[in-house]
Amino acid sequence: SMEILKDRDFQLMVLACATAEDIAAEVEAKVRSIVSQAHPGVETFLFAHSHLRAIQEVLEKAGQKEFAALLSLQGYSNIRNVCLFVPLVMGAEVVVFIDDDEVFEDPDFMRKAREFIGGRFLGTTIDGVAGYYLNEDGDYYDKVRKEPWMTYWDRFGSKAEAFDEIIGVEKPRLKRTPFAFGGCMVIHRNLFRVVPFDPRITRGEDTDYVINARMFGFNFFLDNQLAIKHLPPPKTHPVWKRFREDIYRLLYDRSKITSQEKRPNMVLVEPEDFDPYPGAFLKDDLEDKILKTNLILALDYLTNNDVEACRETLQNIWLARTDAVPQDNTFLNYLALQERWRDLCHYVEEDDETRSRILDFIRRGGIYYEEEQRQKARLKELYARELASVTPDELAQLEFFSDLTKEELEILSRICEVRFYTEDEIVFEEGEVDNTLYIVRSGSVRVIRRDHLEEIVLAELSKGQHLGELSLIADTAHTATVIANEPTQIIVIRKEAFFEVLDVNAQIAKKLLLKLAKTLGERLRETNERYLSLKERAEMDVYMLL
Repeated sequence: SMEILKDRDFQLMVLACATAEDIAAEVEAKVRSIVSQAHPGVETFLFAHSHLRAIQEVLEKAGQKEFAALLSLQGYSNIRNVCLFVPLVMGAEVVVFIDDDEVFEDPDFMRKAREFIGGRFLGTTIDGVAGYYLNEDGDYYDKVRKEPWMTYWDRFGSKAEAFDEIIGVEKPRLKRTPFAFGGCMVIHRNLFRVVPFDPRITRGEDTDYVINARMFGFNFFLDNQLAIKHLPPPKTHPVWKRFREDIYRLLYDRSKITSQEKRPNMVLVEPEDFDPYPGAFLKDDLEDKILKTNLILALDYLTNNDVEACRETLQNIWLARTDAVPQDNTFLNYLALQERWRDLCHYVEEDDETRSRILDFIRRGGIYYEEEQRQKARLKELYARELASVTPDELAQLEFFSDLTKEELEILSRICEVRFYTEDEIVFEEGEVDNTLYIVRSGSVRVIRRDHLEEIVLAELSKGQHLGELSLIADTAHTATVIANEPTQIIVIRKEAFFEVLDVNAQIAKKLLLKLAKTLGERLRETNERYLSLKERAEMDVYMLL
């Protein structure tokens, strides 16, 4: 649906979040494939667990282990904090949150999202803008059926009242809002570099963020023209379980508000500041509402012979008086988190080296799209016209073939092909088996291995140098990746064609095998002379065995 957007002057960051560590690599590969095929048409980056680990390692090596612990892809709040941290490093002024179950229907959505953010309205700064969801029918109401158990828990009624007051009233277009929708939020850098999402909130982190922002004196407004179609999958959790999640988050939010202490540059907020929603569920009668609602819901389950659900619902009443009640000072705990977050943001803004290294890992998550591929294809086609066939004289200039006679070079030149590679295009990857000899005809390549996402350059090869010799005579996998540094022509000789020549000319085989042994011996000697540590020798051995 991004195709309809008129304003494409933005960068897209797609997060691939795995629910378990053992499937993280698979999730990353799957999401990369999906996004690559979707062709969003804007500069796009994938951020997954591999990128997160690399960034955490950068921070830990810099002696900032506490900062590394703030970044995680587990839990909604943590994921949203990564959505703030990455744009901060990239120098973004504004972050627009869009979830994966939404569809753009307004071509001007991105223009509207950025229209007011960072400006002023009624004498105050606009630090955050909330849009709203449209359901499949085009309404902003939640599609729920009124049930008896909702008698004392009219959450959807309170939300509808809030929606009518803030979304439904046409003017003014911007109104101060007590709630937000996580998949349609716009946050300015001045806000997100100071206020993080609270990881202790497992659900409703969007509205909790509005509360946190208000505490620190920031202003959130709702734009009643900023809407997006929301098409969530059917809910699979039973009502009692979703209710339990509400119990935990609402008791937590109320505790955060009531445990506030007067602090410089902070604002004391009250539940009434967030009426009608979520304020109606942050007051002293919250436990009474929980008790009455769960009793009715339990009876409802019992009349339907669902004894287990009835038992779980009654358990909600007990949890609301025990485990769900925060035992610590939630305000001070959040304040401690906020201070660490602020320090993290300040650190990466001020430490150029750390920011540069983190930014490098982020940019390596870039995904290249159809238009770029078409441009590369056109460039390849242009160069292909200039790729003259390989001549015996040209081969004679290459050290690897210097012992061959003119007649032997003539035979060998007939099986040579020429390939063209654009800048940063992969020639072959570690683990591939392609049984091909590569000789750099023009340009240059680098031989690398990757540690997490860090690129370790093992060697640089230029005109006349070759690689893949062992692959030519044995079915061995490449032990490193080779990438073109610039537009590069490479002469290739494939194994099948090579052995056809050897079958009819044993002298060529003898000379080339001797040359191969000599080449590998020279590389081994260079390795021993150049690298002293075991690790460095191991890295060079990888290059030697290509």
